[in-house]
Parts: sequence; structure tokens; C-alpha cells
Amino acid sequence: MTKAALVVIDAQQEYFAPIGEVVLPEGPAAVQGIARALAWARETRTPVIHVVHESTKPGAAIFAPGSAALAVHPDAAPRDGEPVFTKHLPGSFTGTPLEDTLRAQKIGRVIIAGFMTQMCVDTTARQAAHLGFAVTILADASAAKSVTSPDGAVIPSEAVHNTHLGSLSGGLAEVKTTVDLHSYNDK
Repeated sequence: MTKAALVVIDAQQEYFAPIGEVVLPEGPAAVQGIARALAWARETRTPVIHVVHESTKPGAAIFAPGSAALAVHPDAAPRDGEPVFTKHLPGSFTGTPLEDTLRAQKIGRVIIAGFMTQMCVDTTARQAAHLGFAVTILADASAAKSVTSPDGAVIPSEAVHNTHLGSLSGGLAEVKTTVDLHSYNDK
């Protein structure tokens, strides 16, 4: 079986009321999924890597350097020994040591949880697949926000989440839930 690592992306307060500016309707349920995934990884000694976002834009309104919104949600907090990499673009591999860290540990599969499905989760999943990693996305440990289509229609967050997971499923990634994590035990 391929050795796996759990990669938790942007589980930060920016996505949660009252601190955040990009509050995700399904965020509270998804962060509980992240907590379940973290518990599984820690119990099975599966490597965990946290990736957090920080803006480099002057005067940034979200993910602003030094803001309380950059803090990781308490239910997804890193533990000692779990690396935390800071990214400045949607892809978790861009400008971080993520690939080198995974390769050094002989990881062949990344299990992705975090935010947002349509942005950083999607980009990271595609990057991982392009780099030759097997990819799993945990549907119940990720969430999206509503977006506005080019014609002005609002696409609800649940539809955005499901559409992005659907577009990745099968070709670039497998989509599972935290209940399925037992199948990745490398024991």
C-alpha cells in the first residue's frame, strides 16, 4: 500500500465567524471533519502537514499579515512535530517545501482536507496529481463558498463544492469521506 500523508490546507479563522471575512456556511461541519481526519492520522501515525495562507498584497482585506484571522481553528490546530508551511498562492506546493517534505518521507498519496474546495483544495489536488502523487480529497473535511457566475447568477456553496469535487473525481483524485480513512492504514 502507498504511504499516505494528511495535508490540511488553510483551516484558519478567516473562514469562521466572528473573526473571518470569508465565512463558509459549511465551515463548522468541515472543521469537525478535519478534526476527525487529524485524530485518525495521529492514531495511525500518518504524517500530518499543515499549510496556511498569508496574503502578500499591500493592505490585504483577507489573510492579512498579523491579523487574528490567520490563526488556525482550534479544532484543527497543529501539534508539536507537525510541520506548518505558509503559502501565498492557492497551490500548497507553490513556494513551499511541501513536495520535498513528502518525497523525503517517501509519501505516495496525499489526503487533502481544508479550505476552500474551489480554490486551494482544487489547485493543490491538481498540483499533487501532476507531480505524480495519488490524491484523495475528503469531501466532509472541506468546504466552499458561493460564487457569482459570469452572467451574475449566484452559485450556492454546496453546488460549488460538489462541482469541484466532481471535476476532480476519478481522473485526478479520488473523493472520499473521513469514514473511509481506515482504508489508508499503512500497517
